[in-house]
Amino acid sequence: MSIPRRSLLGLALTLALGAAQAATPAIPLTVSYTATPEFGAIFIAKEQGLFAKHGLDVKLQLIPVSPNVPAAVVSNSVQIGGTTPPVLLQATDSGLDLVAVAGGGVYETSSRGVGLVARNGVSVNTAADLVGRKVGVPGFNATLHLLVRKWLLDHGVDPKKVTFVEVAIPQMPDVLKGGSVDLVATAEPFVGRIVQGQIGSAVPAFSNELANGFSSVLYVSTRKWAVANPAAVKAFRDAVQEAVVFGNAHKDQGYEDIGKYFKVPPPVLRATPWPNWVTTLTDEHLRFWVDTMRAQDMLKKQPMLGSVILP
Repeated sequence: MSIPRRSLLGLALTLALGAAQAATPAIPLTVSYTATPEFGAIFIAKEQGLFAKHGLDVKLQLIPVSPNVPAAVVSNSVQIGGTTPPVLLQATDSGLDLVAVAGGGVYETSSRGVGLVARNGVSVNTAADLVGRKVGVPGFNATLHLLVRKWLLDHGVDPKKVTFVEVAIPQMPDVLKGGSVDLVATAEPFVGRIVQGQIGSAVPAFSNELANGFSSVLYVSTRKWAVANPAAVKAFRDAVQEAVVFGNAHKDQGYEDIGKYFKVPPPVLRATPWPNWVTTLTDEHLRFWVDTMRAQDMLKKQPMLGSVILP
């Protein structure tokens, strides 16, 4: 039985298209993160092959201190950097042309994903108890530093009466145990690790008074790179969103994937509240940070929020 010429032509075109797609090289992309489960969606995307599925060859790179991310992005040592909204807003305020290419997470008070932890022997019940103390934060003028200062200001305490020291999150348990600082402002799973390790105790007054609904982490690039690489941006967004859906539906596997990027015992990681991942970033997610930073004289001008979020 002969096959019609039209069918043969269609089959040939289909095979040719498939071969061309198979021959298309994956787009190389280096994406940075800091040590927090809120970046867990990119770990899942990597481990579950979702980046590869969307045509990306992604290398994940740890940058322990989030204020170092803009320099890494501008130098092109990473193309997309996982950081915090305050770091992005301060970078753009200083003249760097960076944009948020995707959201990472939105903070929920009920999750208590961040906390202030005092070492054993240090009693902290109110903001005033921080006066004269040394507090470790994972980056000057980054998220946790700002939140602690906002808590102090909200209670009439001058932040200048508190000494802040920059400490990478993974080192915080050891630094606290060694007595180099009195408290640390950190995130899960390290809050749980410190408490369960009997190194210190959480300060409920701080966690209970945090706001709700603000962007906690996001992904940034230079505007020039984002405009020049729309396919890579779309593929990154699609892969991360697919990872969010997968992770929310398969949390056991999600914890396993996240655990490959954290040096904490599995029981501590699994006791960590599941992140509230939100990949679509809006002006409202950033407005809390604009108000907080302006109250702390950290911005020279009122940012146009729409201009720092890539459509």
